[in-house]
Amino acid sequence: MPSGKILFTENFHSSLGERLRAAGYDCDERAGITYDEVLNCIQDYAGIVVATRIIVDRKLIDAATQLKFIARAGSGMERIDVEYARSKNIRCINSPEGNANSVAEHAVGLLIASFHNIVKSAAETSQREWKTEENRVHELDGKTIGIIGYGNTGKAFAKKLRPFAMTILAYDKYLRNYGDEYATESNMAEIFAQSHIVSFHIPLTDETRFLVDRAYLQRFAHPFHLINTSRGKIIRHSDLLQMIKVGKVMSAACDVYENENFTEQSEKEKNIFDELVETEKVIFTPHIAGKSFESKMKIAEVLVMKILSLE
Repeated sequence: MPSGKILFTENFHSSLGERLRAAGYDCDERAGITYDEVLNCIQDYAGIVVATRIIVDRKLIDAATQLKFIARAGSGMERIDVEYARSKNIRCINSPEGNANSVAEHAVGLLIASFHNIVKSAAETSQREWKTEENRVHELDGKTIGIIGYGNTGKAFAKKLRPFAMTILAYDKYLRNYGDEYATESNMAEIFAQSHIVSFHIPLTDETRFLVDRAYLQRFAHPFHLINTSRGKIIRHSDLLQMIKVGKVMSAACDVYENENFTEQSEKEKNIFDELVETEKVIFTPHIAGKSFESKMKIAEVLVMKILSLE
């Protein structure tokens, strides 16, 4: 039977603690614990469950003398030094399956909002401006969309696009033979040549950091729409702004930004964000795509299954 103490650094779904305790673990729920507090007590734990607030770096890993696993509630692992943890025989797991549906639904919402001028026209109408011709919309029917990254969220997104009668292309550098009933396996040359829309579903790594820069955006054969529900730092937003101004990017809808802590943004980051919004061609939401009430429970279920499978 599993045993040992697990540190919860956030307020996770109650079923996570309930099911792990039933399996024999001692779960210490300390939502809001700081990095320094974790550092001072991590030697007492066999496992730690984190979200995005606590960085699991080399210093913390070195202090974790009993640690057997690091569990990430969600998908992105960029705030965990996974390679170093594995060198210490610490297992690293995450739960992208848990919020894939929520992210996919949000991406569809962003896409429809962009094509149908929903945010702009709603704001105008709330100010008693009844603009119809100025808000004539585009239809999705017949458009080609390129999905970059065809893991859990990319596949879930493609599945939800099926009723819209679109051509759906998918590219994933790390998969083979992943084409399915929802999307056609493609290469980037085909996506650059054919896409009217591109949607990103990739992790933030050294390879993907600022992948989407001016040169990348210019490779698309004709003006297109951009969706990003992955990580803000895959896009160089100053370059995105330039490409919107010249008409290469017709619209962008993003659930993420380069620096999402508004209180710590540089003047440059603030100015770029403000200018993007002022174009009225960009929608931002505050990194909520995967944060549904349902996904909180699903993430807990996935983590329980994976933690128990470690034994």
